Amino acid sequence: MNNTEYKDADEAWEAGNKWVQATNRWDKLDYLTETAPELQESLVNEMAKFMGEESFNEFFTHLRRNWDIKTPQELDYAMNS
Repeated sequence: MNNTEYKDADEAWEAGNKWVQATNRWDKLDYLTETAPELQESLVNEMAKFMGEESFNEFFTHLRRNWDIKTPQELDYAMNS
């Protein structure tokens, strides 16, 4: 990040909007990790609130495939088999 001086909060806000548009999601995620570590625990909740049902279902499916997340049915089977 640079140390540009802004004349007021509105100018900084607009510069921030330009940064958001120009920055990819990975860099934004790195920024959040570095500047708001307390957000990490709440990030999935915030994403679920923001995403629509279809997008969250796709995200959940991705987590199941890549992070070995089990559904209640799979957990039940594993516990009773």
